[in-house]
Amino acid sequence: MKKCPDCGMVIANQAIRCPKCKFDFSEDTGSSTAVEAAPSASSSSSSSSSSSSGSKSRDGIMPMVEVNKDNVMEFYNQLKDSVIKRKTEFDHFIDFLENRTSWLTAPADTTGHLACEKGLLIRSVAVTKQLLRIKDTLMPQLDEESAIIMGLFHDVGKVGVEGKPLYLVEEKPTTTSALGLTSLSSRVAASNAAPTFTINNKLANMKVGVRSLFLVSQYMLLSEDEAQAICYAAEPQDIDGKLSPNALVLSTAVNLQKNIYENKDVVDSYSFTTIK
Repeated sequence: MKKCPDCGMVIANQAIRCPKCKFDFSEDTGSSTAVEAAPSASSSSSSSSSSSSGSKSRDGIMPMVEVNKDNVMEFYNQLKDSVIKRKTEFDHFIDFLENRTSWLTAPADTTGHLACEKGLLIRSVAVTKQLLRIKDTLMPQLDEESAIIMGLFHDVGKVGVEGKPLYLVEEKPTTTSALGLTSLSSRVAASNAAPTFTINNKLANMKVGVRSLFLVSQYMLLSEDEAQAICYAAEPQDIDGKLSPNALVLSTAVNLQKNIYENKDVVDSYSFTTIK
């Protein structure tokens, strides 16, 4: 952003003429004053992390901030605080998720990098941050609140439904003695091992995107494009590539996160920038 030297109005850098006093920047390019834009949900955490690490982002897309167990709640709360226009319905759904489902603890999958406690929240927050990073380049007309809603909730079907989570902790086999007693070493090993997860077969069988849409639509009024994005972003092949722009850009964010930024070898090999 820049400030008009005549009237002081703050306007976009690319503006040629001040809309208030009609000052012509093409005739006096050296006199305007740069003004730092107020941080948004897409950049506030990135820029603070960037400055603390001593690195500056290049013009264009911000570097991706690594989302992990230690910082996920901070980023999650920032995203929640950024929803203003649709706050009432958004907060009602968040209250349901946090207090009546496994949203804050569920894994993202049964195998892989995020088959762990908080895995679903980590990926959902990371995908949302990916979407906010790239939307200004790929689809600047996409509303930030809409992006946050689609990004956070595109995989929310993985919580299952109230009282029936999709993922269950798999019980570890233990060694028993001839008397039928569980050995101490077996109990210690089981308590120290990372939990593994299995699918709850008591849930009605449906795709995650469908269940995500089922849950969100009970609390929030969605546009057609938002509904399609939530339902098909993770599996765009199900509608033969006929994605709306919202679904296409969300699908891109999902693929960036799952196939690149969750794969350390790819990040290192292709020099993708992440801020830790």
